[in-house]
Amino acid sequence: MIGIVVVTHAGLADELIQATQLILGPLKRVESLSIGREMSLDTAKEKLHQVIAQVGKDGDGIIILTDLFGGTPTNISAELLQEGVVEILTGVNLPMLIKGVGSRMNQNLDGLVTLLKEYGKNAIIRPSELLRSTR
Repeated sequence: MIGIVVVTHAGLADELIQATQLILGPLKRVESLSIGREMSLDTAKEKLHQVIAQVGKDGDGIIILTDLFGGTPTNISAELLQEGVVEILTGVNLPMLIKGVGSRMNQNLDGLVTLLKEYGKNAIIRPSELLRSTR
């Protein structure tokens, strides 16, 4: 099973995981790391290594979902990037995480990252546009 780690600024990662659990129930091999202002870079890296070890035990690969390209969560995750083993996708959102949890058994790592990139973009919807097209 592909492991999923959500790494964000402040408490966003924890909240995304909680929201996903509210919808899907308990999650296996899904962990969060929320990096607050008070957390040192060394501590953040250490915690990231710990959660990576937890979700990647079976060797099917790991996707790290981060909030912002160029931010600390992505930058420290990039040090772990390894083609075919650890992939990173930025711009995490709730639909992307839900889709990832539900699709990771039927995909290889590259296929899942590709799917989630498109799915996350397509999950951004402007309801007024939908309403205009139905009138």
